[in-house]
Amino acid sequence: MKKFLCLSASIFALCLFVGAPAQAGVSLKMAGQYPLEHPNTVVMLELADRVKERTNGEVEIRVFPANQLGDYSLVYEEVGRGSIEMALISIPGHLDFRLEVADMPYLAYDYDTAKTIYAHGATLFKLLEEVHASQGVTFLGFYADGFGGFGGIKMPDNMEQPNANRNLILRVPPQATWRILGEDHGFQTVSIPFAELYTAFQTGIVEGWYGGPPSDNWYGFRDVIKCYVACNNFFGNTSFLMNKNVFNKLSLEHQKVISEEVIRLGEKSFAIAQDVEEGYLKKMEEQGIKVVRLTPEQLKAWAEYTRQVSWPKMEGHLTKQIIDTLLSLYQ
Repeated sequence: MKKFLCLSASIFALCLFVGAPAQAGVSLKMAGQYPLEHPNTVVMLELADRVKERTNGEVEIRVFPANQLGDYSLVYEEVGRGSIEMALISIPGHLDFRLEVADMPYLAYDYDTAKTIYAHGATLFKLLEEVHASQGVTFLGFYADGFGGFGGIKMPDNMEQPNANRNLILRVPPQATWRILGEDHGFQTVSIPFAELYTAFQTGIVEGWYGGPPSDNWYGFRDVIKCYVACNNFFGNTSFLMNKNVFNKLSLEHQKVISEEVIRLGEKSFAIAQDVEEGYLKKMEEQGIKVVRLTPEQLKAWAEYTRQVSWPKMEGHLTKQIIDTLLSLYQ
């Protein structure tokens, strides 16, 4: 009887083994922060379609836009833990201040320099790749969102020169780097919550702000601002991320497909961002908002001044080693 039971068990186990698939499919959740119609969400859906197609359906990426899985700070933490496998989000600095390095002012000042600085495999990429890895995250690449500038209810003085007195109260985000930047650019600065900025414009508590690209100025403040200066003071970007353990467990073929598609989409994003940016500048002009585009020579002067004067003051926040590494990119 025992022999019969053992034989039956062996046959059953063998049947299970023979009938099992060689490799089960992989399903990955991908979190995003923008609405469904936003270019970032569109690109996540394109990534999902391309990866599914190229892996013959073996890798499925399920897209969750519009902060459905939490805001970007929470999502970053969950990607590190592996409860969310992928994301295309802004990078928070609360876990490691070095993660803020991609948002340094004037890392780039036009799209040609941005394509070089934010390129896959370049110095900035490698620096962040290492920092992300320490958080359990694989950094796959950048997605370009476009340049930020100045929006205000009053045109600042002498915007053609980087080191002039502006005679204007500027709202900056509550971070030391932005305060330093605003003051070195000749503004009086004040930090107030972003949610209160519209009212602050209406009451005149602030007269302008740093931190927003043309689209943000259009959607949030076109009824109150009178001018916009495309001074390109920072390059907005989001990042393709994946949990490190999840990525490492994928087959080399699947890793290659995902990496190649991210690189392809990242390279396309610069042209998309430039078109979107120009579109919103034109919308503002049609609205009656005065738009000033600084010349290439003026933008370069602003960038060089900021790197020479403001960046060294940011060593206490980002470390001297990082600042020296970034400065070496322009020597």
